[in-house]
Amino acid sequence: MDLKLKDKIVFISGSTSGIGFATAKLFAKEGASVILNGRTETAVSEAVEAIKSEIPGSKVTGIAADFSKVDSVNKLIKKLDLVDILINNVGVFASQSLYETTDEDWLRMFEINVMSGVRLSRVLLPKMLQKKWGRIIFVSSECAQLVPP
Repeated sequence: MDLKLKDKIVFISGSTSGIGFATAKLFAKEGASVILNGRTETAVSEAVEAIKSEIPGSKVTGIAADFSKVDSVNKLIKKLDLVDILINNVGVFASQSLYETTDEDWLRMFEINVMSGVRLSRVLLPKMLQKKWGRIIFVSSECAQLVPP
């Protein structure tokens, strides 16, 4: 299948495992230049190498950034320039009941799960509009970090 993604630049937040990693592989198979993201350099490097070994000739790079830390996000934003497709996939959750989840936990999850995508979109959308082409996608999942058996 040709989705006409050859040479499109795709940034996927939270893409070293799970939904984000699977999405990155699909874009790489379609010929897009994929920028992976994870919290640590190690996780990013391992994910980049895994895709490159599975899909020879794929154009995959990565940038480590922890969306719970403002300075880390600001550094990431400075490294992202021309992105055609932004996939906001990063997500965290609290593994306790509603009654045990504090306001601070809710605010942290909102900051990472929602505001990270808002900030990235705010920076990248003007460039997409200028080019008259771009896509912004928000991904959500019932389980952000742990997949149930």
